[in-house]
Amino acid sequence: MPGSYTVFTHPVPKPLLFKKSSGPKGRRASVYSIILTGLVFGMISLGAEESVITTPKLKEMPENRAPETPDTWEFGARFGFGMRGPNRFDQNLNGFSSNLNPLVASQTKQENTRGSIQGEFLARTRLSENFKVGIIGGYRYFDPFHLTNLTSEPFYTKLNFEMESFYVLGMVWQEGRLNRYFRWETGLGLGITRALWVTKGYATNGKEYYQQNGNMRGSGLEFRLEGSLIHPINERVSLSFGTYLAWINITSFDGSFNGDTASFYIRQDGRLSPLTESTNQDNILLSNQYSRKLDMQSAYGGLFFGVNYKL
Repeated sequence: MPGSYTVFTHPVPKPLLFKKSSGPKGRRASVYSIILTGLVFGMISLGAEESVITTPKLKEMPENRAPETPDTWEFGARFGFGMRGPNRFDQNLNGFSSNLNPLVASQTKQENTRGSIQGEFLARTRLSENFKVGIIGGYRYFDPFHLTNLTSEPFYTKLNFEMESFYVLGMVWQEGRLNRYFRWETGLGLGITRALWVTKGYATNGKEYYQQNGNMRGSGLEFRLEGSLIHPINERVSLSFGTYLAWINITSFDGSFNGDTASFYIRQDGRLSPLTESTNQDNILLSNQYSRKLDMQSAYGGLFFGVNYKL
């Protein structure tokens, strides 16, 4: 009623915005919820742990690249060209004379480009990770060269020379990678060489004509240093191009000249001529000049191109 004062035995509940007082039942429910939450988390963690243990790992995918072919043996073919430096061999040829008498004047002119071409075959195997060992067999053809000689007798001589050589070298190569397209190689070798020297020409005194024919051979040593770049075409085939420096030492040339067993001899005065052994001994007795056989010590340099194949 208006104006009356009524005491409510049950207080009006407070809004939910405010903290609610917790009685015994509230505390019990909180404990139960904590226990239940712990059990749930424990089961979840146990299940996750079991899935980690039992789930197999994914196998790593191999790299997408072609396997390298093991190069136990490698064969190759090369073609090259080069030039021989001027040396004692050419200087001695400039002293050629058809007459060994020092009282007879003699003049010689030599024409020699000193060029050469060569073809080679190589076979090698891997010695270690960066080293290879093998052999090189090759054929070298020298540019033809000529000389003319005029003496005061008078006597005129013209000789045309052709020379070729065969060689076999034992080689060791070191290799490495330059970039994704090229590998580099350096090689060092030593072996034997055998040269064939053919002479064709004529000599005349104005009245008579003499054919001049010679066929001589010489053997010696050859040393080589080379460097090249290798470009692979596929797993087995590669191209190579590089440069080389060679040194040849042939002690003498022996064979036949105009049908007689002979060799080229050089006297102390520098005159050179093809002589038989007996004629050379007579010349030493008459002139009292020591003579020796013509040798060939020569350095060569050049370029080469090749194709290599791995088994």
